[in-house]
Amino acid sequence: MMTYKIKSLIYLSCFVVAAFIYNGIQQEDEFQTQLNSEEFVEADFEDANKLEKPQENPLEIEE
Repeated sequence: MMTYKIKSLIYLSCFVVAAFIYNGIQQEDEFQTQLNSEEFVEADFEDANKLEKPQENPLEIEE
């Protein structure tokens, strides 16, 4: 015969496991929805040769 504490612990652990599974499925569904959305991203590319030469680090101490 199981005591009430053990029975409650089993119910609680089953609830926690079910909550983690539900959360994982929910996040996967949301991720798939974002992948299948029709939003587009625009990007502007620049030629690296046209960029200015990076400045030297002013914090470096010359010896």
